[in-house]
Amino acid sequence: MSKFNSFLQDLTTYLKLPTLPVGVKMLRRTEDPPVSAKFPLSNYKKKMVLCQAWTIAKRHEEHICLKYEDMRCGPSVLAMGFQPPIPYFTEGHLCLNRYNKTLEAGARTEALMPRFPYNVYEAVLFSPLNLCTYDPDAVFLSGNPAQIMRLVHAALYRDGGRLSYSTDGRLACADLIVTPILNPGFYVVLPGHGSRRLAQTKDDEMAFTFTYSAERIEQLREGLAKTHEAGLRYPVRIHLDYEVVFPAQYDQLFTLWEEKR
Repeated sequence: MSKFNSFLQDLTTYLKLPTLPVGVKMLRRTEDPPVSAKFPLSNYKKKMVLCQAWTIAKRHEEHICLKYEDMRCGPSVLAMGFQPPIPYFTEGHLCLNRYNKTLEAGARTEALMPRFPYNVYEAVLFSPLNLCTYDPDAVFLSGNPAQIMRLVHAALYRDGGRLSYSTDGRLACADLIVTPILNPGFYVVLPGHGSRRLAQTKDDEMAFTFTYSAERIEQLREGLAKTHEAGLRYPVRIHLDYEVVFPAQYDQLFTLWEEKR
């Protein structure tokens, strides 16, 4: 039984999410996965991209772990810190004529990409939260904008304020994993082009990620329940207390009926 059952039940009650949340844990060298996990190269006989792997976790309910040799996406390798950044990357060549007009613009984009320091971690583990028996480093969820809006309400219920939001429209792995681990908090994430093209992310899909702690789980649970009680609901309860306006020829019916009374 998952330690997150109560949280998952609340998510079902208040949000009706289309897929399971995912717990992610970064593993240091010589550290084994705390659960029995599949590795893409040995178990699937192919390399994978991170967004593909966590989609397997949330849709197929499998634990999946990736090391450098399992990974197909170079920028994700850099984000996880599995290889050191080299000039070809830092100078902006990956962005040139694709995401940015010039090398200088690409270099600025790459300089702001969230990355773990090189050689701190050896692997990244994804688990569907209903099967997660360990303490993850971060938890992320997918949903439509209205569902993510409700998670923002829940996150801010206790302390107020606003959530920070930063994106370059790519590399959701960096925003979902690196950002909450290096800078604890709650974050809204815009899935990137790779997630949408390579991992079946839908056009109307967004994401929400947070640094794991039991306190943050309870903060979200309380926030969801209390804001729901206050009338903030999903699906959003559309306001219908109004009188509609019809074309004049439709209203003429009422005029004619009144004349015959």
